[in-house]
Amino acid sequence: MTSPATGSLSVNLTVAGMTCLNCSSHVSDALERVPGVVTARVDYRGARAAVELAAGVAHTPEVERALVQAVERAGYEALISEPRGSTAADSVSDVGMRTEEGSVTVGAGGSIGTPSDVTDARSWAPDVRATARAEGSPRHSTGEVAFDLLILGTGGAGVAAAIHAAGMGATCAIVERGTLGGTCVNVGCIPSKALIEAAAHYHVARRGFPGIVPCEPVLDWTAVVRAKDALVTELRQAKYADVLASYPGITRLEGTAEILESAVGRIRVRVGVTEYTARKVIIATGTNPALPTIRGLDVVEALDSTSAMALVKLPTSLIVLGGGPVGVELGQAFARFGVQVTIVQRGPHLLPGEDPAITEVLRAELEAEGLEVHKGTEATGIERDAGGVVVTVHNGRLEGQLRAERVLAATGRRPNIQELGLERVGVAVSPRGYVQVDATMRTSHPDIYAAGDVTGGPAYVYVAAAGGRVAAENAIRSISPSGTPTESPREAELAVVPRVTFADPQVASVGLTDAAARAAGIHVDVSVVDMAQVPRALVARNTRGMVKLVAEAGSGKILGVHAVAPNAGELMGEAALAVRFGLTVRDLSGTLHPYLTWGESVKLAAQGIGADISKLSCCA
Repeated sequence: MTSPATGSLSVNLTVAGMTCLNCSSHVSDALERVPGVVTARVDYRGARAAVELAAGVAHTPEVERALVQAVERAGYEALISEPRGSTAADSVSDVGMRTEEGSVTVGAGGSIGTPSDVTDARSWAPDVRATARAEGSPRHSTGEVAFDLLILGTGGAGVAAAIHAAGMGATCAIVERGTLGGTCVNVGCIPSKALIEAAAHYHVARRGFPGIVPCEPVLDWTAVVRAKDALVTELRQAKYADVLASYPGITRLEGTAEILESAVGRIRVRVGVTEYTARKVIIATGTNPALPTIRGLDVVEALDSTSAMALVKLPTSLIVLGGGPVGVELGQAFARFGVQVTIVQRGPHLLPGEDPAITEVLRAELEAEGLEVHKGTEATGIERDAGGVVVTVHNGRLEGQLRAERVLAATGRRPNIQELGLERVGVAVSPRGYVQVDATMRTSHPDIYAAGDVTGGPAYVYVAAAGGRVAAENAIRSISPSGTPTESPREAELAVVPRVTFADPQVASVGLTDAAARAAGIHVDVSVVDMAQVPRALVARNTRGMVKLVAEAGSGKILGVHAVAPNAGELMGEAALAVRFGLTVRDLSGTLHPYLTWGESVKLAAQGIGADISKLSCCA
């Protein structure tokens, strides 16, 4: 019916699933993005919404479907029904909202499209003939399914993108050709830290503590691996499968994806044997371990980080090629389980990119535990003999051989872009094969974005997730009537990225080293706190390592914090905030820190700028 005041029509909707004011806001925002809608008033208590259409917009089945689809995109259910009363006032009294005469009620369960008489509708709305159902089972009425967004990969970047897009009211599909969850939960962060934790308990039992006699515990390697795998399975289900299933707007697809062709605002992708269309695509396919080009490596059954964590039997000895985070973490873990470990690092220091003073402390601690560390050493050839593997190495003019039962290659990763068809649609990649993106996570193709390790950025799951959210937001905003591709797209903030290597002691850092700051022409003050000066470390009888703080001279602005210490990673939250928001040494030293915590070391480091902390009392 027509509003006598404006000549426009109003539509009432019944919406299932709303529980709070925030729900009302989500539904209202979704409805107001529908072309032709002027305003939407939503009452979660009455499960109703009142929508006013612009003057001249006809009340058609297409309009009804568009409204229902907007509600479904927001994660709720709706359907069309006739008004209960004969006048608008009857409907208004039911829901407690002011509407005009001529209301139509919408309730749960319909499907939708876009107003046929709104000229820009096709620029953002999915093809109504093939929209994915909220339950995740697409309709195949035309042989292909249309989504607002199609995401390739279910790791940290892909899942974060899907969740963010669904929260914005979009319909999206997420594709996985292998195991759900990507690197972190399956073969990266979770399983490696589970093994590291088990190794730490085994190691501590053999060391003892003042008043506690050390012992030689029985190691059941099979049980350790089984517990690790059980944790991976549990988290994969709880944090990936169950989370994705909780969003009605997300459809999971399985199979190898290939981008077939693209037109403006429409990309055709084949997943397995089925073809789908999407208005935007996000590439989040991650990376996999890459074997270095060393003669003979391909014939000695070299381990990589994935296969090493799945060993049925521990080797007696292991040569680790690469002294980066993966090589150091797994090398120390295997050594603590009783394997004789040798690390071969081509560069001059372990953990390239970290402060050399920090990494030298770690090297000394690893060697004290029995690991053999060769810096500045390059492996040039590998062969097998009756005793295992023989690795030929060079160090300057010196040449020698190292022997072990197995060899682990931990020298890098390569992007998963094979068979994606990127060249077909003009997506540019770097010489090393990483997908190139700008600060908004958009590739050289205007409708294709990328996020996570496949872009070659910092290879941390929290960076991947942040990039996925940025990519999804920019992709969906660019197809929404409330945003365009050029309207202030969001940029990924990667100026401050904390990092942690989970060795023991841990190595963690954020911001500039003093060398990098000086190279940039910045005058700096540096404070170093030995962990023997930290009360918590004294109580724990674990005084290994130090915390190093770098500040701009004069202003006291925190530029970087670098640590090698027990639980050093736990210090980086505060340190990252300090660097990101330009806090000063006075801000840190003047902030109360709980006594007898590891975090107190950051305060002590700040106090060390301009003061001798050895002359302070315990909690001063």
